[in-house]
Amino acid sequence: MGWKFWTTRFLLALVIACTALFAVELAKGHERFAAATFAAIWGALTAAVYVLAGYIRYRRNPSCMLPRSRRAGPT
Repeated sequence: MGWKFWTTRFLLALVIACTALFAVELAKGHERFAAATFAAIWGALTAAVYVLAGYIRYRRNPSCMLPRSRRAGPT
């Protein structure tokens, strides 16, 4: 799994987290700019922690992250 995989995973998590946080902040009655700022900052932090945790798990045991067709041994 190269940099493209981890970048894609980060961007996907960022979009989902920002969208959810922005919607919640708007529902709470905050202004759009304040909600967007909050969502951008906390969305980026959330996505970074998510991707970092996945990368650490991958580095500890990469064979568990591979699809079944690419694993060594009987299926």
